Amino acid sequence: MDYQLKLKPFKAKNGQKYKIIQITDIALHTAHKNPTSIGKKLQQAFKFKKPGRIYGLINNVELTTSSPQNKQAIIDLIKKDHEFMKVILEEEKNGYKVLLGLPDEIPVVAGKDTIEFIASINGKRVLRGLAKNNLES
Repeated sequence: MDYQLKLKPFKAKNGQKYKIIQITDIALHTAHKNPTSIGKKLQQAFKFKKPGRIYGLINNVELTTSSPQNKQAIIDLIKKDHEFMKVILEEEKNGYKVLLGLPDEIPVVAGKDTIEFIASINGKRVLRGLAKNNLES
């Protein structure tokens, strides 16, 4: 049987056990981070009952606080991970329904490395170059 990610509003069913994946924020980094397996991080989070953080590449998306594009970028990132569906199927075998919680407003914040880069000499050069390009157009 072929499984696929279905997105629809949540309706509780009596007797069903749930596990919720809650997206809390998107942090933008300048340092190169190796993309992590969402499925493996999810397994760890469920096993140890602790939150986790994943790293992935979001390309050509304008991220803002209340943009539906943020949700779509997250969904696209999840769909690319092969391990994710394995974890979902495993949880369903254990009697759980896995839900993805996406708030209306997903905070987009600068990572610590991004803040440090902007404060650096090279970061200031990049900002001046961007400002110059904006004035010319």
